Amino acid sequence: MKNNSEKNSKRLIMLCAVAALITLNMFFITGCEKNAVDKNVSIKDEVTDDADSDEGGNTDSDAIDINATPVEANSKLYKDIDDMLVDYMAYYEKSYSAGNAVCVYGFMYNADTNMPVDVSEITENVPEELKQANLLYLRPGDFEVCENSEYDVNILDNDLTPFISVLTDKGYYIASSEYKGGMLTTEDYRALIMRYNCSNGEIYTPKKDSQTYNDIVNAISDNWNTDKTIDVKYIGCDDKFAVVVANLVEEPLDIREYLLQSSGNVWNIRSKELARQKNVKQYVNEMHPNMDLNILPYYNLAGYGDFRTDLYGYYDQITASNELGVNKEDLPAIYCMYSDNFIYYEFAQGKKVVGHVDNGVLTFYKVNSTDEAVALMSSFTDKPPVFIIKFG
Repeated sequence: MKNNSEKNSKRLIMLCAVAALITLNMFFITGCEKNAVDKNVSIKDEVTDDADSDEGGNTDSDAIDINATPVEANSKLYKDIDDMLVDYMAYYEKSYSAGNAVCVYGFMYNADTNMPVDVSEITENVPEELKQANLLYLRPGDFEVCENSEYDVNILDNDLTPFISVLTDKGYYIASSEYKGGMLTTEDYRALIMRYNCSNGEIYTPKKDSQTYNDIVNAISDNWNTDKTIDVKYIGCDDKFAVVVANLVEEPLDIREYLLQSSGNVWNIRSKELARQKNVKQYVNEMHPNMDLNILPYYNLAGYGDFRTDLYGYYDQITASNELGVNKEDLPAIYCMYSDNFIYYEFAQGKKVVGHVDNGVLTFYKVNSTDEAVALMSSFTDKPPVFIIKFG
């Protein structure tokens, strides 16, 4: 990285005028707008679930579409579905390998586009009677909720599996490549799909020192089992799930991402491996297909590389700049972390500096708050590694 102390520092002044707090919220709560299931929602019946069950949760009307026109259940329909299942499985295997196969309200979604997969995406020639077919992504074990339908599936199978469903004149015909097709009543189909209800309350960032914030942070602190200072980078949660990104101030490279689930007033850790997952949405969705994936931060930690800390070599450049306001008496840095062409320093008396590498040239900027640091980094790229900032 080359040094350049003559970059125009007016850039920061301009962007600080652009609502830094709004920008911060954008990065802390990514996708607060819920996943909108692209279906004509019509079911409004309440569906309750066992409070101890992992699936279900709160319910609302954003569930399934039963406004499709029924088609005749006949041998041609069954054959056409079998043929489409071949194409569906080929699509699924490719999508899964790319980390894009996720379940949203029981439907197969593309995690990259955040949209449901349509039958036209898996085959060019869609028979007329299958144009309203639903591409589902379900756990066979969840068919246990179907009380009034005879459908032979393995209720011990909890792996998400592609299914196709079609509303017929005899009920919902549903089939997969592994499980022979069978009919479900409307009530059973509704109960099955609602197992994947991911509306578990509004997604938000709990205020620091609030009861929810303390409960969540205490849970990860107990798991971390360290006397060192935990710096929380991100918390997103609803009434059922929470995701936390944090590291240690004294050891910045020890950065972790936790998934938690609430049980009453207690938050339990379900996974502490999110930071290692290349396809984190798919990883979380396989464990909890009823979790709203918008709780996750926009960044995927495993997608960033070359994490560094203790970068002392730039101290002369930083202290030589009057604009940065850092003196030799402020050294060494209290905190330093680098990733993806950004460096963040915090010195004595709360002095903060962000470095950015552009075309091999490193330029430093003074920032007065974490809000300004996020705003500055976001002015350079759409998805900056804001987790390098010291927030605590």
